[in-house]
This record gives sequence, C-alpha cells and structure tokens, in this order.
Amino acid sequence: MLVSVEAWPDEIVVRMRGLPSEVTARLDTEFHEALEAWHREGRTSPLPQQPADQIFDIDILVSDDVGTLYAVRQAGRGGSSRMFRAEWTFQPGPPDSATRLAVSIGDRGVAEIDLERRRG
Repeated sequence: MLVSVEAWPDEIVVRMRGLPSEVTARLDTEFHEALEAWHREGRTSPLPQQPADQIFDIDILVSDDVGTLYAVRQAGRGGSSRMFRAEWTFQPGPPDSATRLAVSIGDRGVAEIDLERRRG
C-alpha cells in the first residue's frame, strides 16, 4: 500500500507499507523457520531473506509532466510480523514548472499527484 509521496525541493520520498495478509503471514513463518535453522546450523550460510525483501520486490518509477529524469538515490525495506515498510528517495526534486507527478508501482498502478497544491 502506498502510504505517502513527499515532494521536496531537492528530492521525492515514496513510502509504502505491506498490509498483513495470508501471503505476509506465510512469508513471515517461512522467514522465522529459516532464521531458526540458520542459528542451529552455526550461522555459516547467508542470513535468510526478510519477508519485506519479497513483498517490496517491485519497480518504483517517478515521472512528471515536464519530462524530468528522476533517479533512486536511496532505498530501504524491512520488517517481519506485522511491520513491513519500504522507502525510496528520488532526486532531483520536482522543478517549479512541473504540475503533475506520477509514481508507478510495478504493475500495481500509478498514483497521480497534483503539485499545484504545494505552491498554494
């Protein structure tokens, strides 16, 4: 679920949260079982992948109505149980000439943001 899109002069921040579901419950159970096995086996293999890594394995793209090229500068995701969160930071911030911002979330759709409100 898209939680927020922040349009700052120097960056755009996109925040998402994974809602609890049968899928998140299954991924969380599998993660905790794998984590316990990893501990029992002496921690010699790589740490198991957190559920959030799978939940947020999506492409996030930002665009605007004037053709600005936005690039991911930072990204983080994590969580288990009921706390699945992810955040992406894009640069640059939207130029003053942009009036619409679009955030594409993989194949899940596009969120349209009216930038005129931030100037009012």
